[in-house]
Amino acid sequence: MGGNIFKDIAKPIALENIEPTMEMYKKRLEQIFPMKALSFSFFEIVGSGMKKEISGDLDIAIDWTHIVRHFTKSEIEKWGVDYDKWETRYKTISKRARTATDRMCKMRALLEEISGIMFEAGIKIGGNTTAGNIFTCFPQCTQDIITNDYVQIDWMVGDIDWLRWAYYSHGEAGLKGLHRTQLIVAAFSEIGYTFNHFEGVKVKDSKEWTITSPQEAIETLSKHYGTLTMDETQTFKDLHSWLSKSNKYDAVIARYLGILKLAKANIPTELRELV
Repeated sequence: MGGNIFKDIAKPIALENIEPTMEMYKKRLEQIFPMKALSFSFFEIVGSGMKKEISGDLDIAIDWTHIVRHFTKSEIEKWGVDYDKWETRYKTISKRARTATDRMCKMRALLEEISGIMFEAGIKIGGNTTAGNIFTCFPQCTQDIITNDYVQIDWMVGDIDWLRWAYYSHGEAGLKGLHRTQLIVAAFSEIGYTFNHFEGVKVKDSKEWTITSPQEAIETLSKHYGTLTMDETQTFKDLHSWLSKSNKYDAVIARYLGILKLAKANIPTELRELV
């Protein structure tokens, strides 16, 4: 999701090395944050990880409640974070926020503090930490040793059901997970909604994320484009077939091709004649 942030050192990881690498990664986090050790057992690999022989990076999702349920002093300090420093950071972020909710501002402040502690402990941190992301780089491991190769590991923090759906990747040949998800993004954009991988969907320029579950998202798309099932949201191919029956097809695809161009992603075979 974070792209190749650590392009100078991160390398793709083989399927057989993902599990031992994740085990070592979680053990290191348990050492850094002993009072939150249990939380790391709730990490889930999303996207195309574990579905291909080689993965460019690893996206690991965790429900936000395993980070913090309430932004109280006692919960914040379980991360080894100074509460006053966190509160100062939160207030600064909140003053500058244009569309972020108060909870998003608080979570971003906490994840920035957490990433700072990880960096001081020797874990490589890159990119911009957000209310839903920490971008890290960690040594790859085999069953026996820690290697000299690194892999990018990205935290995805939010509602776990939403994260599983938003980052789902079927592993379609020649396509990435973004090809499926960005078609959903384009469909929502065409009807006046903003899609967020961590929070849900909201009316553009509003602050309230009114659609926060996969089922609610599917019901909204069905209302505007025609009946859509959960299974049809799993692949680009099925989504495209569903969308092709709508009179909004051309407008959505125009938006979609613009998104792919910005992402410098390849064009699915079904759409190449339109470029």
